Amino acid sequence: MCKAYHEVRETIARAARQNGRDPGEIELMLAIKTQQHDDVRAALDCGASLLGHNRVQELVATGEDLAAHGLTPELHLIGPLQRNKVNHTLRWATGIQTLDRVEIIERISDALERLAGESQIAKRGRNALDVMIQVNTTGEESKSGCKPSEAVELAALVGSRENLRLVGLMTIGPNTKDSAEIRAAYRRMRELAAEIRESGADGTSQCMQLSMGMTNDIAEAIAEGATMVRVGRAVFGERF
Repeated sequence: MCKAYHEVRETIARAARQNGRDPGEIELMLAIKTQQHDDVRAALDCGASLLGHNRVQELVATGEDLAAHGLTPELHLIGPLQRNKVNHTLRWATGIQTLDRVEIIERISDALERLAGESQIAKRGRNALDVMIQVNTTGEESKSGCKPSEAVELAALVGSRENLRLVGLMTIGPNTKDSAEIRAAYRRMRELAAEIRESGADGTSQCMQLSMGMTNDIAEAIAEGATMVRVGRAVFGERF
């Protein structure tokens, strides 16, 4: 596993250098959907420090296992979040990348107030939860995320909440091998982030992170400004 992990890191570094970027400005998130706890801990031994889960139930189970072993990596939710699972998520997540509607933004903010010291960020001495707005840049109905035209308004709402910190945008690239189409979707993300920062709304000036790119399109994402790529299969192997 460590060999695969470091190969991915080198892939990121190579793509960064080819685009005149500093490899150090691009984070590697391990997407750990369906992975066994032993494998997740092994990945941390390889140097990983940022983990992402698609499912709340698995995020909770992973959080509990890591805590039992005295491990405290950053643990983000990168899948859809339903209202009835917000409290469970906040007890373990240090970040949520999938805010895409007013209702869930308000629900999370209100729940953080009610949970007080029970939330993961409170336990780590933080005043606000790092969040991203998920944008559906491809228009595919199968993908979650707000419309690009809704992103600026949602960003302003997040920025108005003292217990939420808008750090960037997240998207899932188009399901195609067409490099130009992939890059166009990611370029739109970069432009949206700039538009949000320039909007002047409170709490939006730090919308800098772009969580985009996975195993098959790391190069395109980095070429268009990704600051975080989400990789699972290239490190853990195929899921069965």
